[in-house]
Amino acid sequence: MADYHIREAAESLLGSVTNQPQPPYRHLTQSQSVNLVTDDLIAGHRPQGSMSSIRRFFCLFVTFDLLFTSLMWLICVMMRGETLIQIFNREIIHFDIKVSLFDIVLVAFLRFVLLILFYAILYINNWSVIALSTGGTCAFLIAKVFVFDWPNAPQPVYQVFLILASFTISWGEAWFLDFRVLPQEFQARQFLDAIVHHGATERTPLLAQRPRSTYGESTVNWFSPVDTPENSPKPRRPGDQVILTQDQIDEYKRMADESLENAWKVLHSSTWKLEKRGSHKGDLVESTQTEQFGKVYRFTGIVDCPAKFMYAEFKDNLTRLPEWNPTILKSEMIKEIGPGVDLSYQVTAGGGRGIIAPRDFIILRRTSGVTQDGVATDGEAHCYISSGVSVAVPGYPPNREMVRGHNKVGCWCLTPKMVDTPSGKVEHTVFQWLMCCDLKGKIPQFVLDTAFATVMLDYIVHVRKFVSDSKAKGAF
Repeated sequence: MADYHIREAAESLLGSVTNQPQPPYRHLTQSQSVNLVTDDLIAGHRPQGSMSSIRRFFCLFVTFDLLFTSLMWLICVMMRGETLIQIFNREIIHFDIKVSLFDIVLVAFLRFVLLILFYAILYINNWSVIALSTGGTCAFLIAKVFVFDWPNAPQPVYQVFLILASFTISWGEAWFLDFRVLPQEFQARQFLDAIVHHGATERTPLLAQRPRSTYGESTVNWFSPVDTPENSPKPRRPGDQVILTQDQIDEYKRMADESLENAWKVLHSSTWKLEKRGSHKGDLVESTQTEQFGKVYRFTGIVDCPAKFMYAEFKDNLTRLPEWNPTILKSEMIKEIGPGVDLSYQVTAGGGRGIIAPRDFIILRRTSGVTQDGVATDGEAHCYISSGVSVAVPGYPPNREMVRGHNKVGCWCLTPKMVDTPSGKVEHTVFQWLMCCDLKGKIPQFVLDTAFATVMLDYIVHVRKFVSDSKAKGAF
């Protein structure tokens, strides 16, 4: 992606964040169109270099401090029944620290000027100024308590409340800046720097040359078939056929079988831990940490349709996916390698108004019925599975306008289940989705961890809608 495109995407973060519907049947494409934008990231982001919303709220809080303190002071002095001229002469012209409370207003004003100057105008990212203002305020208020003439105060309750309010608000400002404003802005900068790969900031030249190695990171550890003339970085022209040698075909088949075995092994491991439950009964997302692939997620839920219908539909109609799923921009069958083995190319729409750039994926897919022991079979099957793993394919180099994602291990697994209904037993499907995907772009892991569980629960909603529409049309 060109630098200015990345910059425009990042700067649009606060413009209008739209929750993209998550692509159904992500197990087929294994592609990720994920809205990874959280409220904290939005609040800490500076669109086009302007003030972040969290810092703007801090400035409003500082302004509220001055206005609230001034209002409380007016209430305290007006309780004596004096005119404004008398109040002005006694509290300001003939100021006496023992009887006047106007100095508390002055302290609030100085705090306001100091904080607005350094945190709004100069836009510093350090806690030292707020520490100075809060410490100075507290020292003054404590001294004020000792010197104030409390026995002769007409309404001591109001004076006490004014001092306590000023004390509390000054500490609230310090807490909010140090624990909310600065951490959220730092997190947003870290996130956006990660997306642009090489840590560009608002001052980075827009026409800076992109390092050539950026896209190489996406394919360093991929399988690359035996070199052929088609294996050059030149993109495939429309209509060109992907020609593979027999050695390449055999290698793809081996990798496809291996991906199915890996997916089945991880899917049925005994180390799953609950991440999140869905609103639909039985929906849950679990995770496990594997030595080979890292953190893997698994979704489990029930879908009201026969397993064979889902299996046949999604196996044979991969290219029709963009027709009903707007988050998938393109789904292309590259080549059928053999029975149940094929190569496909998918492009996903970006998420969060461009903050997550479009991803493309080259998927080596293995579809088959599986026995209870996890052995692929063309006969009676215990369940149906489609595994997917990323590979390199001649004529499909990384696209400069998007980031190429990488599927480490993944599958969808459909297991028939008979359910008792008032009309008798009906076959439903136990739907499981295994996902372990590297979106590249160096997105921080904590962002992915908070997003994937929600993505998988949103995903099943689209699956059920598609099944419901198909059932209404009499497809099964």
